[in-house]
Amino acid sequence: MLDRPDPAPFTVEKGNLGTTIYHHVESDLVVVSNPLILHHERLGAQLDASKTPLSYSDPIEEYWAVKKAAGIADISNAGRLRITGKDRVSFLNGLLTSDVADLREDGGQHSALLNPKARILADLYLYGQPDGILVDTGDSPASKVKDALDRFVITEDVQIRDATRDLVQITIQGPSSGQAIGEALGVELEGLKPLGHKILGPSTIVSRDRSGQGGYDIILPNEEAEAVWNGFLLKTGDMGVRPIGSKAMEMLRLEAGYPRYGIDIDDNTIVLEAGFRDAISFTKGCYMGQEVVARATHIGRVNKQLVRLEIEARDPPSARSKLKSNDVEAGFITSAAFSPGLGKVACLAYANRDFAKEGARLAVEQEDGPISAVVTKVL
Repeated sequence: MLDRPDPAPFTVEKGNLGTTIYHHVESDLVVVSNPLILHHERLGAQLDASKTPLSYSDPIEEYWAVKKAAGIADISNAGRLRITGKDRVSFLNGLLTSDVADLREDGGQHSALLNPKARILADLYLYGQPDGILVDTGDSPASKVKDALDRFVITEDVQIRDATRDLVQITIQGPSSGQAIGEALGVELEGLKPLGHKILGPSTIVSRDRSGQGGYDIILPNEEAEAVWNGFLLKTGDMGVRPIGSKAMEMLRLEAGYPRYGIDIDDNTIVLEAGFRDAISFTKGCYMGQEVVARATHIGRVNKQLVRLEIEARDPPSARSKLKSNDVEAGFITSAAFSPGLGKVACLAYANRDFAKEGARLAVEQEDGPISAVVTKVL
């Protein structure tokens, strides 16, 4: 278990979430847009170029922490928008794939912004709030999503603001994540449905599974970030909760079969190829790309489909590795990672429609020869 941070270098006050805020008092610290970066460095995290933690210790130990209890990760590199104005619902409903008219103030929706050919411009999660809609753009840059939406604002009363730099986003994943939030923040989340959320002042707690183990996202102002982060480190360590990085999150994501924008899907992906049926309303009427979606749905198939594979190996194949079936081209890998729990590699791939079936056995082409793989899930 990681050592808990010594609270001595902090001053103390109470935050809106009822937790204790610990402020650094050293005078030579560099001010950054994400106030948690200094905490990650203090915990010895390995950071990537965007200052997102890759790991704090052994990624496999972090993986098991999530499986057994819970892990807390900083995912503030995700984009965030706030959309306000009295026409916000009708405006978004005419552009996005989900039925935004059904979005409740305590509910959420998976959605997507498409181009006219039904290719995915952005993978989005919408959260209804009394004064607007909070949008998690994930790996789709918020600035690009904002620009794409702004082009369609003509006379509508709609304001779109990039809130990425104003907010921190933390995720708590694992079977004990709800208990950990209760311990750290004193918030009861029992009965919260998937993508349902609670609004606590300027902060939002969302039921969002990113690991296959259940979990929650906390989206909160920069000034509250230290309160929440340190609250978890100081109050939940005895439960087995620990900070985790993106390497462990990738293992869990691929094991669960969750795609990422820019890796498994992009603006060349037709939305039905990626699954996304939870993000599409087939009854609401027109939106960008709707005609192509309706036509593909009527035909009943697309040329390829995103699938989850398991590979009998320890070393993940590289992205774009080819899939074959008896020397016939069958698709290609998009992302892969070794799963400690499975003892094999879990990956996402596009399989040509004849092979996009659970139980289909394929071969992954490698320099040392083909590796056996099996389709375990069609997205």
